[in-house]
Amino acid sequence: MPDTENKFSAFLYRFRGYILGVMAVILVCAPPGNEPTAPLIAILLYILSAFLRVQARRFIGEHTRGYEHQADALVTCGPYSRVRHPLYISNTGFALGIAIFHLGFSLWVLPFMLVVIAFEVALSRIEDRFLERKFGDVWRLWASETPAFFPRLRASHGDCAEKLRMLPLQRAFWQAFFADTSTWLWLLFCNLLLVVRKVVVFYV
Repeated sequence: MPDTENKFSAFLYRFRGYILGVMAVILVCAPPGNEPTAPLIAILLYILSAFLRVQARRFIGEHTRGYEHQADALVTCGPYSRVRHPLYISNTGFALGIAIFHLGFSLWVLPFMLVVIAFEVALSRIEDRFLERKFGDVWRLWASETPAFFPRLRASHGDCAEKLRMLPLQRAFWQAFFADTSTWLWLLFCNLLLVVRKVVVFYV
């Protein structure tokens, strides 16, 4: 049973991008809404999610693009001093923005987001198990002080200066932003598809 669970976890992590892509295709097939304020809410969610993502990427580097978990060090600074999974929060924010942009404030947003949240929570638990196995008590101490998804108002672990010296070279905000170009292109492409879908439905 544990071996089957490990294989399933590895599958989810390896193909997480494709699974989210399938969810996006299903969303595009849904009938669009036409609320005029929905795009404004979506843009606000995009900005907040992008900022959080870039801040997290400044500290963890490039390894999140891989097909297998990697972690040279346990990062507990920056966004990670307040919440354990800022990237998954960011992904969920993007998904909510896309759903509202396309569906408006329809009740169909709810089942879509429940599926997305369940998927992101599953990925976060897989990551937690990996980090606990690798870092043991250090991870358990950090996890006991740092919530998974609802950020602390006050950063844990106090001053991170010493920890930052032990981590790989940190990047400036815009370096981290441009290092994540594939995410921004995917987001742009998805929104262009949704715009085309709305145009076809409402204006053609």
